[in-house]
Amino acid sequence: MLPIALVLAPIALILVPAVTDQVEPGQIKRFVRRQGLVPTPANGDLILTYLRVTRRWRALGLIFGALVALASEPLFTIRLLFPVLGWFAGALVAEVRLARARPAGRKDIGVRLVPPAVTWLWGVSAVVAGALAVSGLARFLLVGADAATPLWALAAAATVPAVTLLTRGLRTRPLPLGPAGRDALEAAARSRSTHVPLDGPVAAEIAARSRSAHVLLTGGSVAALWCGLGTLGTEPEHLPDGLVRMLVLAGWVVLPLVALALGTRSWRPVPRPAPGRRPAVAAAVTAVSVAVALGAALTWSATVPSPAGKPVAWSAGDEVNISSQPIAYATLPKCGARRTVRDCAAWDLLPADRPGYPIWFPQAAAFAGRWGPLRRPAPFALSGDGFHVVYLHARTRRMVHHDLRTGARRDLTGPLPDTDLPMPVLSYDGRYVTLTPATGPGTTRLVDTGDGRSVEVPGLARVLGVGPRGLAAVTVPEADKPELVTVDLRGTVRTRTPFDPASVTSPFPDGRRLLVLTEGGAAVTVDPATGRTVRRVKIKLKLTPYGDPPEFLGWSGDGRFLARLSPEEPGDGELRLVDPATGRVAEPRDSGPVEDARKTVIGKVSAE
Repeated sequence: MLPIALVLAPIALILVPAVTDQVEPGQIKRFVRRQGLVPTPANGDLILTYLRVTRRWRALGLIFGALVALASEPLFTIRLLFPVLGWFAGALVAEVRLARARPAGRKDIGVRLVPPAVTWLWGVSAVVAGALAVSGLARFLLVGADAATPLWALAAAATVPAVTLLTRGLRTRPLPLGPAGRDALEAAARSRSTHVPLDGPVAAEIAARSRSAHVLLTGGSVAALWCGLGTLGTEPEHLPDGLVRMLVLAGWVVLPLVALALGTRSWRPVPRPAPGRRPAVAAAVTAVSVAVALGAALTWSATVPSPAGKPVAWSAGDEVNISSQPIAYATLPKCGARRTVRDCAAWDLLPADRPGYPIWFPQAAAFAGRWGPLRRPAPFALSGDGFHVVYLHARTRRMVHHDLRTGARRDLTGPLPDTDLPMPVLSYDGRYVTLTPATGPGTTRLVDTGDGRSVEVPGLARVLGVGPRGLAAVTVPEADKPELVTVDLRGTVRTRTPFDPASVTSPFPDGRRLLVLTEGGAAVTVDPATGRTVRRVKIKLKLTPYGDPPEFLGWSGDGRFLARLSPEEPGDGELRLVDPATGRVAEPRDSGPVEDARKTVIGKVSAE
């Protein structure tokens, strides 16, 4: 949709000013009714100028915000956020332009421009938005939150002082008053009068400032808090759970309704004594201190990891799905760009005995990146027995091991940034898991899921598999000479041998041998300690020479492996069970991974 937005943008720049400059009588009546103002020939020009400037820039901001939402990927994932923020940005520009046309001042004019409820709404929203901004920046710096988090935090942090400064300008810019007018206004403030004893252009100027203050404080409350909430994630699966989730949703939904009601109600400015400078400074310092303290508390609560040595049972809010049947495979359905559809935003687990009844698994993050058209599926792994899964938790952004038979889970890491997620590999029985950096050479962690103990192995580029004796992996190439290494459960490298990293390989379930599939359709059994060939058999299926090389998918319980082949006969299926000792092939019992899935992870492979 980006080309459409680029075409509409210049059209909006041409049409919006021409349309908004035409102020209708109904708009003037609505303005004077809300402000309790009597229009006269003396104040008519000021009212028209105010309405033209504010309507033009607010409309431009609204339209360009809608165009940003139109051009964003996925389409309309966050429907109202960008249009509302665009409208408020236009309101800020309009107030800056109005302020530049008048001289600045430092003394309060002695008029209450908004009711106390609007002031309180802004104060609370500003403090909460500041706390969320502090927490977002701290989480980004400490634990590497999503790349969009600091942008939302900076937007919230910029909104608060912008609104504060512009509102202060409305209260301090001098009014075109003579000595008599100033004396009358001060006398009305001392007597607690509910009416400003002024008329003509001065009354219109006060009414315009009051309307601007309403827009700045109510719109700023929504914009600042929404930007602050953006640091928590703008997609439903990234929101916190329980009571906190309800409060966050209230900020997204209830706050705009309250702000709209307060911002559009009728209000006539009243005189008030000019406040002193010290109380204002004390209030600002207090608000900043509270925001920083709340932000620190939020950061601490979000980054403290759970104990590594103790399994944690899923709560009801995590939508636990305990399966007594092994999982054959997990899929991410293809649903285009619409992420708001329930079936497109979570993994489906399909039991081996009932593949037509998928289990919805929303606690696992579906995608690693939250923004842009090139989001990739999040890390996800199933054990060969179909009862263990390792995934990135959608809310905590931690890598988690989950036993599907009991529902117990264990955090394997702390919160991780989406740019630095590991690739998990599970042993056949789910007892061991390796976590290898996906972005380049690093340190691989081998974790015992039973007791949580782990060891680190540096210098591994890719883990081929892990078993009860340890793991087999390919090292980082040195002088273009990668090696096949075997590592025991204590993290000690036992053997090294030259190896071709492009080979399709997987260790046998017991970890004693290594299976290598060649492009010519051979299944080669290799001793990983020496690199010597133990057995070489030809897969007994006529393959087309123009197809893809064999693809290893998983091991069955009887020692055969599931592979995706390219048979010469076009009517034959691609999935076959292959005996590594004889090369004989057989049809699998079910249809295997669904072909219309965006991503498929193999679990338990069933025989015929």
